[in-house]
Amino acid sequence: MRPITLALVIMSATMQCTWNFFSKRSKDKQAFLWLSLVAAAVFFFVPFCVFYTPLPAVGWSIALFSGCIEALYYMLLGAAYQRGDLSLIYPVARGFAPLVIVCTAPLLLGESVSWLGAAGVVVIAAGIYTLHLKSVARSDLLAPLSALRERQSQLALLIGVVIAGYSMLDKVGVRYVPPPLYAYLIFTVPAVILAPYMLTRRRAAVMAEWNISKRIVLLVPFLMGGAYTIVLLAMQTTQVSYVSSAREVAIVFAAIAGTVFLKEPFGRMKIAGSLLIFAGILMISLAR
Repeated sequence: MRPITLALVIMSATMQCTWNFFSKRSKDKQAFLWLSLVAAAVFFFVPFCVFYTPLPAVGWSIALFSGCIEALYYMLLGAAYQRGDLSLIYPVARGFAPLVIVCTAPLLLGESVSWLGAAGVVVIAAGIYTLHLKSVARSDLLAPLSALRERQSQLALLIGVVIAGYSMLDKVGVRYVPPPLYAYLIFTVPAVILAPYMLTRRRAAVMAEWNISKRIVLLVPFLMGGAYTIVLLAMQTTQVSYVSSAREVAIVFAAIAGTVFLKEPFGRMKIAGSLLIFAGILMISLAR
């Protein structure tokens, strides 16, 4: 990977981690994320119209279906951040997603799994287990088995399943819809779908979050859109699999941000687990 490409990937990972960090710091996470989606839909509407080209029906269908799944993703992400640590939720969710994809892609997409890919799955699983360790003491080695019954861990794993679902859809969707237009749709569709619920059942929380976080809310769409655009630029200079896997260094960034800036506990084990997950994702990427 060329130095400029690596720099672009690290920049994208930093932006991805940053908007998740802001989401975790917000008061009402679901309201914050929905407001950010609304802001993205508004800010990028003119560029969408400028670059819009007629889309085939199958492209619209996939984008709308993926947007529905992403609406579920943002609701689950907000609920998870409301209960759990950034240094746990983000690495588990982003690490579990490729594990799910590798295990289901042979059935759903007709893709084969090599020995290196299978080894990557094992390393990711070890990383997720390590994230739930408090220490390497013998008395703590079985603690993750009970920790996985906790609500925050279950939400993180469920988010990973959802990420895997929309990722496989998106892989097909960008064959029919130009990536920038596709990105706009999968930001806008969740904002529209969630609007009735957020403006009726959660209206007070939305107004309160806007009053507290409006400046950050208006920044997040550029972090989301920028991270995606930078990845597209990086993909023009090297293999897609290398870019997408290297971008997951954000998992390590999130673990560090959570432990250093948010003072979340058991930082060493979370960083170690995140490094294992990142290594597993790289192995899966190289196996393709």
